[in-house]
Amino acid sequence: MGLVSTVIFGMIAYAPPMRALVFASLDTEPQDERPPDFPFWEHVTQRRYAGPTVLYLGGGYAMTARHVGMGEIQLRDVMHKPVRDSKRSLLNENGSAADVMIFELDRNAVLPDLPILPIASEPLQPGEDVLLVGFGRGRGTVIEYDIDGQTRFGFSWSKKGEKRWGTNRVSSNSEILSQSNFMTRALSLRFDGPFAPDTTRYETHAAIGDSGGGVFVQRDGIWKLAAMMISIGGEARSPRSSTVYGDMTFAADLTYYRDEILRWTRPICSNERDDDGDDLIDFPADPGCDSASDRNEWEANPFEAKSLWLATTAALGAGWLIIYLGRRGLRSQRGTSTPNSTRPSSAD
Repeated sequence: MGLVSTVIFGMIAYAPPMRALVFASLDTEPQDERPPDFPFWEHVTQRRYAGPTVLYLGGGYAMTARHVGMGEIQLRDVMHKPVRDSKRSLLNENGSAADVMIFELDRNAVLPDLPILPIASEPLQPGEDVLLVGFGRGRGTVIEYDIDGQTRFGFSWSKKGEKRWGTNRVSSNSEILSQSNFMTRALSLRFDGPFAPDTTRYETHAAIGDSGGGVFVQRDGIWKLAAMMISIGGEARSPRSSTVYGDMTFAADLTYYRDEILRWTRPICSNERDDDGDDLIDFPADPGCDSASDRNEWEANPFEAKSLWLATTAALGAGWLIIYLGRRGLRSQRGTSTPNSTRPSSAD
């Protein structure tokens, strides 16, 4: 499973795209093809031609790292093309782009009946255990090298990637990654050795091809997507295409960009918001929603309602609408504006 260093951001200049996860030892590599009781295995897919990882959000939308880009993806053995010009880069409050993008899939090909992928609303906390799933390269042979006269060891990456899963623990939830044209609110995961105090049962690290891979958390028995792998970092003098203990996997904090993701990908009746102001949210709680895919949460056509709201709208006309959309546009901006990160980073 190439999760050793499949994610491509971080302090070290790893140019190639990430593939499957790298594990701390052979004993920590899971034997099961997929994690037990994990319902979203099929939501983690990849770009065509053995490309980097892509997350299927459900409802015809996909998400990956912006440096990966949109393209055809495979869902249940069927290739699905993206809708032209449908890509949307998630933005920070200052208007800069994060290394996260979503795009729509062409519905001419029947999409699989997969559930909507839930996105965590509360940020991951340091010390919290997470599940990583990606298509990055895996662990190869043990390598030995010297830095300042000291002998060190690491793991080379396999030549090809495959879909794998592993675990890690959040080191920090307040990283700001500055990668050429991107600035991303992120969290970090340290790759610990088998006997380190913070190591996990299936300790893993991202690698080439894991960009766009999912970082999931289970809270109160429910699995949710919390972050997306985008980069890795480590000692700059380490051999290329390798992983050593202490390297970091970086993942975009999707709880930070959650509102914008929902705005672009969810119909009104499943966007977890009270759009019509009746204190009832989404299908089936809101009687104005006929289904989760309904794009109208109102019980009646709002333009037919005889109310002060309609009178005010008529009086202000287009000017009111412009003001409303402007405010909505401002609310849709999620992220943070911060100084450049002190961590040099590279993206594939």
